[in-house]
Order: sequence, then structure tokens, then C-alpha cells
Amino acid sequence: MLFKPSAILRHFTIGALSIVAFAANPALAQRGPASVFVETVEPREFSNRIEALGTLQANERVELTVNVSDRVTGIFFDDGQRVEAGDTLLSLVQTEQAARIEGAVATLTESRNVVKRMEPLVEDGGVAMMAYEEAKRDVAVAEAELAAFRVQQNERVLTAPFDGLLGFRRVSKGAYLSPGQVVTTLVDDSVMKLDFEVPSLNVSQLKPGIEIEARTDDFPDRSFTGEITSIDNAIDPVTRSVQVRAIIDNEDRLLRAGTFMTVVVNASPSLSLAVPEEAIQPRGPKSFVFVVESENGTDIATQREIEPGRREDRYVEVLNGLSEGERVITEGVIRVREGSEVKIEDRSMLFPSGRGEPGVAESTPISFK
Repeated sequence: MLFKPSAILRHFTIGALSIVAFAANPALAQRGPASVFVETVEPREFSNRIEALGTLQANERVELTVNVSDRVTGIFFDDGQRVEAGDTLLSLVQTEQAARIEGAVATLTESRNVVKRMEPLVEDGGVAMMAYEEAKRDVAVAEAELAAFRVQQNERVLTAPFDGLLGFRRVSKGAYLSPGQVVTTLVDDSVMKLDFEVPSLNVSQLKPGIEIEARTDDFPDRSFTGEITSIDNAIDPVTRSVQVRAIIDNEDRLLRAGTFMTVVVNASPSLSLAVPEEAIQPRGPKSFVFVVESENGTDIATQREIEPGRREDRYVEVLNGLSEGERVITEGVIRVREGSEVKIEDRSMLFPSGRGEPGVAESTPISFK
């Protein structure tokens, strides 16, 4: 567990000076109540910390290809370019297809004109109803043929299926393409999928929606948060682990597929009473704290045995022995005895007026009187 250097130096200085003063002059014990710092017992969130290693994948990744064989007439993108859904990336020869569409349009126009001319004649009985129905069927056939030719034309134009980042261009203008030949790759990196493995023993503590924190050596001073979206349905028989997937927002596009990341999952979060770890005094297998209770306007220290639980961010979970709202001594406990009177000091006395917490180089030793 990590501690701030300033906190370590302050605690060491306070404790050391108090010990020296008390040993040099036992009469100090008779000069009044011991000065202490206290903290109120309050609920805090604790969780089971699970650490893992994972690899990033793009939210979506596709190799872009064409469905027909022909020569490339136009390329409309560069390597690594960002595109939007529907942007044209490449086109093939369109001459034959354009002619077919032109003929289909002419046929459809003529079919519609025939139907239009027949309509008044049908009402007057000049044209048989059967002939009129056949003319309308000709219109429907012409519309279907035109739609088919336009689909074939669209297959000769490659467009981006979604917003994303293109890879390297693998073809050149004038090249002959065959169906399935890769033109380039496209990835959606707006969010990233982080896949990692956890021991099967921890699976019961995980569920979709639990927050994760991930770090990578590529950005050592930054952490990325996400949440679990799915858990695999099988345990690996060799590693006895389960694949877990989390989603990490990548709005600034810093993360790339294939990045190796360390993952921390805070599983099974719950609220429990907590005390600072410096307040706990271990004695063999047991743990104790000093609680400050008021008796006739006087603050008295009472030793209390507690049952500690999980530890997180310099706080220890208290499973038994304390109630919410009680005050525990965190510093100055060296002069405290069971039933002795104490004086609660304001922690702001440690900091110079108008300044924040001092650093290691500028810490000012404070001894309790």
C-alpha cells in the first residue's frame, strides 16, 4: 500500500518528538490531557480489487473489398484518413453499367407514357382492360430492371460502411481488382474493447456495468476508465480463467488496437464503516483503536477491540466493534492510556495559514503538548 511522503514524514516527526519529550521529562505526563487528532467513523465504499492484463481491440474492424472484377478508375482516400459513413473511397469502370442504366431509364419512360395514353381510352372502352393491365406490368418490369442495374452500379463504387480510421491503401488506380481483394481496412475507434482474463474464482463477483480502470505504458501518467459489458460463457480448461470484455471511451482517439494494458476491477462494491489505518493498533492476532467518549464535558479515551476487514486507500473496513459517528484517535495515541483525558486538536494546525498541505521539503514538525 502506498503512502504520501509528506504524511509519512509528518507522522514520524510527530511521534518521534513526542517520544523524546516524554522520555526526557516524565513530568510531561502530569501537565494535562494528551493532544490528539480524531476522525469520525463513517461508511465508505469498499470493493474486492482484481488485477489483470488485457489487450485493446477496435469497436469495429472491417477489410473493405469489392464484389465484382474490373479496373480501378478512381481512388478517393489517403492512408490513415478519417472518413464518415457513406464517403466514396474507390470506383471501378462504369461505362457498360452506365449504358445499361440509360437504356433501362428510356424503357421505363416509354412504358409509363403508354400507360398514361391508355388511361382515358380505358374509361371510354377504346382499350381492353387486359391490354391496360399488361402495360402496367411492363412499367413494373422496367422499374425492377432499372433498380437491378443501379445495384450493380453501386457495387462498382466502394463506400465507407461507418465512421472510422482507414489503414494503408493496397491498390492503385488502373489496377484490376477481383472479388474479395482487400482495398484497405477501416476501424471504428470511437470506443475500444478491452479483453482480459480473470481467475474463475472471481467470476461470481463480476457483472456487466462494473467500472474498471486501465493503464498503459504508452501513457504512463494517465488512466482510462470503462465498464464491463460482457463475460464469456466458458472457463478455459488450461488456465482456469474466464475472458471478460470492457468498453473504454476513446473520444480523443489516443488508444489504438493491440495496445497492452493493465486492468484493475473493483468488484462487489459495498458500504461499510471505516477508520484510517493509522488509528489501528495491532496486538498479536487482535486489533484495537482508541475511541473518544465524552463524560461530564470531558473527553476520555477508551480502548476498543475491532474486527478489521478489507483495506483500500489508507482506510480499513470495520466489521465489528464500532458504530457510525464515534470518534477514533488517529494521531497522538502514544500518550494515551485507557480512561485518560484527551484534548482534541484541529488538524488545520499542521498547515501554514492560507496554504495547502506542505511538501516533504517544507514540512514543519509539530509536537503535541
